[in-house]
Amino acid sequence: MPASVRLRTLPSGAQHWQADVRVRLPDGTVYRERRRPPGRTRGQALRWAREREAHLLRHGPARRAAAPPVAARPPYFADFVGRFLRDHVEANRLAPTTRLHYEVVLRQHLLPALGRRRLDEIGPADIQDLKRRDLKASTMNGVLKKLGVILGRAVAWGALPRDAVPELTPLKEPRRAPAFYSFDEYARLVRAAASLNESTRALVLLGGDAGLRSGEIRGLRWSHVHLDRNRLHVCEQRTQLGERRLPKGEKTRELPISRPLRACLEGMSRRGEHVVARLRDGHFISGPTLTANLAAAQRRAGLPRCGPHVLRHTFCSHLAMRGAPLRTIQELAGHARASTTEAYMHLAAHALDDAILRLRASDELT
Repeated sequence: MPASVRLRTLPSGAQHWQADVRVRLPDGTVYRERRRPPGRTRGQALRWAREREAHLLRHGPARRAAAPPVAARPPYFADFVGRFLRDHVEANRLAPTTRLHYEVVLRQHLLPALGRRRLDEIGPADIQDLKRRDLKASTMNGVLKKLGVILGRAVAWGALPRDAVPELTPLKEPRRAPAFYSFDEYARLVRAAASLNESTRALVLLGGDAGLRSGEIRGLRWSHVHLDRNRLHVCEQRTQLGERRLPKGEKTRELPISRPLRACLEGMSRRGEHVVARLRDGHFISGPTLTANLAAAQRRAGLPRCGPHVLRHTFCSHLAMRGAPLRTIQELAGHARASTTEAYMHLAAHALDDAILRLRASDELT
């Protein structure tokens, strides 16, 4: 019964390898494990599965450890978060930006409000006081989500009884249509960016004609541009800390290149390995530099200053207005959930018109 691996696709669209290890124990029983191995390639996953198979044949399966005893007195929240960052964030090798987000939320919101309370003293009144902070609903929900993860780890590690965890009901978030540029505004922005320099023109077109995220624009290399096949391979992003990582959700995608973007890429001088690069040395640009370059183009085009994500909103909005189906927009944008794409579909007014025309046509036939 040799160990095997297969590529598993989750409902969200994310993929990972799953190892299937089966061994016959000395008493004749067959023991089977299905686990997610480390590594990103099939070879790495299969190597781990074979090593695990050999370990089980030598030592047998380990007995499941008993649940850790609940501490007599739960620690203070401020003391526990140090263990959380070490034993959860670091031990599970979460992204450095994830650790940064936790540290910001802890420093600005959770520690001032809950730091001097023991874990079992955090109650509904504390959660309501936290919700009264002058924050947007989406920001507060992010704070509550992180607090839930911290308290969940405390329960798993035996530092807090499960029945002592307060209810963390999220705030209702108003659903707003994403801001985007009209066709005329976007054309003005492209012309303004082209009048500045080729790198700024490229970043505007990569966001507005290809829908790349800010980190994906900064991480795009010339080796990912395939003009012979008219395709962009979006397989890397640069984080806020400058690290190279897979795109959001660890999902790569290939995109067709529009005619304006192709003309831009063909006419660019390649100063380094990155497409959008610093003019002086060809090194990839930082997030603040990308935002500043875009702001300069917005100023020249007579448009209000917006962050680079407005280009991605423009890409999705223009696709919806041109009649692209929801599934197509989702695939091109790399959205994990269709609900994210649905925010743009109200712009597809032609779909409503077509539905009414078909309704009336069916009435005429009867």
